Amino acid sequence: MKSLDLRYIACVYPITGKLDEYFETNAETIRDLIKELDEIYGGFIETFINKETGKLNFNTMIYYGEREMPTKGVLDLDQKISDGAKVLFW
Repeated sequence: MKSLDLRYIACVYPITGKLDEYFETNAETIRDLIKELDEIYGGFIETFINKETGKLNFNTMIYYGEREMPTKGVLDLDQKISDGAKVLFW
């Protein structure tokens, strides 16, 4: 089980009704995490994943950072995630 620090900004805040949260997950990748968050909040898949290409939507952004490291933009939805990471959905 991984513990993540999640942040929700801009169009994502109305989906979650939260600015941030600590989240426990078994997700292995960003894509898995989006699917899990979609089951809880609804709207994550449509917001972040283009249904035609299966890739990141151009009008959204995800930043990811390992524990004690700065966050960087995510380009690959199949990027692995690790315990203690920060994920910012924008």
